[in-house]
Amino acid sequence: MYKNLGFGLLEIVIAASIISGTIFSLSYVFLISNKLAAASSNKVRASFLAEEGLEALRVLRDTSWSANIAGLSAGTNYYLSFNTVTSAWSISTSNPGYIDNLFTSTITIENVQRDANDDIVSSGGTNDPDTKKFNVSVSWLERASAMTVAVSTYLTDMFDN
Repeated sequence: MYKNLGFGLLEIVIAASIISGTIFSLSYVFLISNKLAAASSNKVRASFLAEEGLEALRVLRDTSWSANIAGLSAGTNYYLSFNTVTSAWSISTSNPGYIDNLFTSTITIENVQRDANDDIVSSGGTNDPDTKKFNVSVSWLERASAMTVAVSTYLTDMFDN
Protein backbone atom coordinates (compact mmCIF):
# COMPACT_ATOMS: atom_id res chain seq x y z
CA MET A 1 0.00 0.00 0.00
CA TYR A 2 2.76 2.51 0.83
CA LYS A 3 4.96 1.05 -1.87
CA ASN A 4 4.03 3.55 -4.68
CA LEU A 5 3.66 6.65 -2.51
CA GLY A 6 6.66 8.62 -3.95
CA PHE A 7 6.00 7.57 -7.56
CA GLY A 8 3.39 10.32 -8.20
CA LEU A 9 5.78 12.96 -6.89
CA LEU A 10 8.50 11.70 -9.24
CA GLU A 11 6.10 11.92 -12.22
CA ILE A 12 5.24 15.52 -11.29
CA VAL A 13 8.93 16.51 -11.08
CA ILE A 14 9.70 14.90 -14.47
CA ALA A 15 6.65 16.49 -16.13
CA ALA A 16 7.52 19.90 -14.68
CA SER A 17 11.09 19.66 -15.95
CA ILE A 18 9.92 18.67 -19.45
CA ILE A 19 7.42 21.53 -19.53
CA SER A 20 9.94 24.08 -18.24
CA GLY A 21 12.56 22.87 -20.75
CA THR A 22 10.05 23.25 -23.56
CA ILE A 23 9.05 26.75 -22.46
CA PHE A 24 12.72 27.78 -22.15
CA SER A 25 13.48 26.43 -25.64
CA LEU A 26 10.49 28.20 -27.17
CA SER A 27 11.40 31.49 -25.52
CA TYR A 28 14.98 31.18 -26.81
CA VAL A 29 13.71 30.51 -30.34
CA PHE A 30 11.42 33.54 -30.04
CA LEU A 31 14.33 35.72 -28.88
CA ILE A 32 16.58 34.60 -31.75
CA SER A 33 13.81 35.10 -34.32
CA ASN A 34 13.22 38.67 -33.05
CA LYS A 35 16.93 39.47 -33.42
CA LEU A 36 16.99 38.04 -36.95
CA ALA A 37 13.84 39.93 -37.91
CA ALA A 38 15.34 43.21 -36.69
CA ALA A 39 18.57 42.55 -38.59
CA SER A 40 16.63 41.69 -41.73
CA SER A 41 14.50 44.80 -41.37
CA ASN A 42 17.58 47.03 -41.09
CA LYS A 43 19.13 45.44 -44.17
CA VAL A 44 15.95 45.98 -46.20
CA ARG A 45 15.73 49.61 -45.03
CA ALA A 46 19.39 50.15 -45.94
CA SER A 47 18.79 48.65 -49.39
CA PHE A 48 15.89 51.03 -49.96
CA LEU A 49 18.02 53.98 -48.84
CA ALA A 50 20.81 52.96 -51.23
CA GLU A 51 18.35 52.71 -54.12
CA GLU A 52 16.91 56.08 -53.11
CA GLY A 53 20.43 57.49 -53.37
CA LEU A 54 20.75 56.23 -56.95
CA GLU A 55 17.36 57.69 -57.83
CA ALA A 56 18.34 61.06 -56.32
CA LEU A 57 21.50 61.02 -58.44
CA ARG A 58 19.39 60.38 -61.53
CA VAL A 59 17.21 63.37 -60.62
CA LEU A 60 20.31 65.54 -60.21
CA ARG A 61 21.60 64.30 -63.58
CA ASP A 62 18.28 65.01 -65.26
CA THR A 63 18.07 68.48 -63.73
CA SER A 64 21.55 69.57 -64.84
CA TRP A 65 24.62 67.42 -65.44
CA SER A 66 26.92 70.42 -65.63
CA ALA A 67 25.62 72.04 -62.42
CA ASN A 68 25.16 68.91 -60.29
CA ILE A 69 27.42 66.12 -61.54
CA ALA A 70 30.26 67.32 -63.79
CA GLY A 71 32.14 69.15 -61.03
CA LEU A 72 32.23 66.22 -58.61
CA SER A 73 35.67 64.73 -57.93
CA ALA A 74 36.48 61.05 -58.11
CA GLY A 75 37.35 59.42 -54.79
CA THR A 76 35.69 62.09 -52.63
CA ASN A 77 32.93 61.17 -50.18
CA TYR A 78 29.68 62.96 -50.96
CA TYR A 79 26.37 63.07 -49.13
CA LEU A 80 22.83 63.67 -50.35
CA SER A 81 20.34 65.90 -48.63
CA PHE A 82 16.74 66.71 -49.45
CA ASN A 83 15.35 70.19 -48.90
CA THR A 84 11.70 69.81 -47.91
CA VAL A 85 10.97 73.50 -48.61
CA THR A 86 12.13 73.46 -52.24
CA SER A 87 11.58 69.70 -52.76
CA ALA A 88 15.04 69.41 -54.26
CA TRP A 89 18.00 67.09 -53.81
CA SER A 90 21.52 68.42 -53.35
CA ILE A 91 24.91 66.77 -53.09
CA SER A 92 27.77 68.07 -50.96
CA THR A 93 30.85 67.02 -49.02
CA SER A 94 29.32 67.89 -45.64
CA ASN A 95 27.74 64.98 -43.82
CA PRO A 96 24.11 65.78 -42.91
CA GLY A 97 24.15 63.20 -40.10
CA TYR A 98 22.26 60.00 -39.50
CA ILE A 99 19.21 58.91 -41.44
CA ASP A 100 16.51 57.67 -39.04
CA ASN A 101 19.11 57.95 -36.24
CA LEU A 102 20.78 54.78 -37.53
CA PHE A 103 22.04 54.89 -41.13
CA THR A 104 24.83 56.81 -42.85
CA SER A 105 24.72 57.10 -46.63
CA THR A 106 27.91 57.88 -48.57
CA ILE A 107 28.40 58.42 -52.31
CA THR A 108 31.69 58.03 -54.12
CA ILE A 109 32.35 58.70 -57.78
CA GLU A 110 34.71 57.01 -60.20
CA ASN A 111 35.83 58.32 -63.56
CA VAL A 112 34.95 56.09 -66.51
CA GLN A 113 37.38 55.02 -69.21
CA ARG A 114 36.41 53.76 -72.65
CA ASP A 115 38.38 51.77 -75.22
CA ALA A 116 38.49 52.28 -78.98
CA ASN A 117 35.15 50.43 -79.35
CA ASP A 118 33.53 52.89 -76.89
CA ASP A 119 33.18 50.11 -74.28
CA ILE A 120 33.78 50.83 -70.61
CA VAL A 121 37.10 49.38 -69.42
CA SER A 122 38.69 49.33 -65.98
CA SER A 123 42.03 50.67 -67.25
CA GLY A 124 43.88 51.55 -70.41
CA GLY A 125 41.15 53.62 -72.03
CA THR A 126 40.49 57.29 -72.43
CA ASN A 127 38.54 59.26 -69.84
CA ASP A 128 34.87 59.86 -70.69
CA PRO A 129 33.85 63.14 -68.99
CA ASP A 130 30.18 62.53 -69.83
CA THR A 131 29.96 59.22 -67.92
CA LYS A 132 30.67 58.50 -64.26
CA LYS A 133 30.28 55.49 -62.01
CA PHE A 134 28.41 56.18 -58.76
CA ASN A 135 28.77 54.00 -55.67
CA VAL A 136 26.22 54.44 -52.89
CA SER A 137 26.88 52.73 -49.59
CA VAL A 138 24.62 52.74 -46.55
CA SER A 139 26.20 51.78 -43.22
CA TRP A 140 24.86 51.17 -39.73
CA LEU A 141 25.87 49.53 -36.47
CA GLU A 142 24.14 46.36 -35.44
CA ARG A 143 25.13 44.62 -32.21
CA ALA A 144 28.54 46.36 -32.25
CA SER A 145 29.23 45.24 -35.83
CA ALA A 146 29.46 47.57 -38.80
CA MET A 147 27.02 46.56 -41.54
CA THR A 148 27.00 47.95 -45.10
CA VAL A 149 24.81 47.73 -48.17
CA ALA A 150 26.36 49.03 -51.40
CA VAL A 151 24.97 49.58 -54.90
CA SER A 152 26.49 51.21 -57.96
CA THR A 153 25.50 52.40 -61.40
CA TYR A 154 26.81 54.34 -64.37
CA LEU A 155 25.24 57.67 -65.24
CA THR A 156 25.85 59.56 -68.45
CA ASP A 157 25.00 63.06 -69.62
CA MET A 158 22.34 61.79 -72.00
CA PHE A 159 20.42 65.10 -72.06
CA ASP A 160 23.57 67.13 -72.79
CA ASN A 161 22.65 69.62 -70.10
